[in-house]
This record gives sequence, structure tokens and C-alpha cells, in this order.
Amino acid sequence: MWGRLNLSALSQDWIENMAGVGMGLGAIAILAVITYHKRWTWLWKEWITTTDHKKIGIMYIIVSIVIFVKGLVDGLMMRAQQAVAVGDNMGYLGADHFQQIFTSHGVAMIFFVGMGVVFGLINLLMPLQIGARDV
Repeated sequence: MWGRLNLSALSQDWIENMAGVGMGLGAIAILAVITYHKRWTWLWKEWITTTDHKKIGIMYIIVSIVIFVKGLVDGLMMRAQQAVAVGDNMGYLGADHFQQIFTSHGVAMIFFVGMGVVFGLINLLMPLQIGARDV
């Protein structure tokens, strides 16, 4: 099933490894803060299982903002590549890597940011406009 999976198949780039370690430590820190403040029950009852349209809209918009930061970093990487790749210099990204970042940036910004903000605003404002009662 795994073929010849060994340590050489894993990433050997220190930037990617440190980014992965940083994300893992960040996730552990967030979980630790929630546990320290004993907010798991509140988080579950008030946000994750809510049927309140305003909270659902806020969650859509928060996720869109997080993905926007990812898309912004992708855009900055592409612009930095274009700024450095002058003359004989090929820049710091390979052609295939640049295309992957370009595609990731487009998908994230259109499908997750643009549509997420629209869905969030619709969930937030439409029930108020039609006079639906609050939950």
C-alpha cells in the first residue's frame, strides 16, 4: 500500500518544515487557550451548533478573512517572483511552482473569499431584510 515510503519522501526544505512546525504549534496553542479558559462547551453550544443566522454569517466571513490572508500571501509571492525575475535571473520560484501558486491563489480568492463573503453577507443580512424573527 505504501510502496517505498521512507524519510527521503518527506520534505527536506527547512522553510516548509518550519512552516509546518509553526502551524502545528499554533494549533496546539489555540487548543490550549480554549482548554485553559474552559470554553469548549460554550464554543460547541453557542457557535458550532448554532442556528442563528447572524452567527453563521459571521463564521462565513471569519473563514473568508483567514483564506484571504492565504491568498494575499500567494499574491505577494507571485509579485515578488515577477520583481526578482529580471534578465537572466529566473527568480526564486520554478515555473511549475509559480503555476501552482497562481492556481491556488485564484481558487482561494474566487471560491473561498469572494463566494464566502457573499454567502456570509447573505446569511447575515437577508433574514433581517425579510423580517425573519431571531433565534
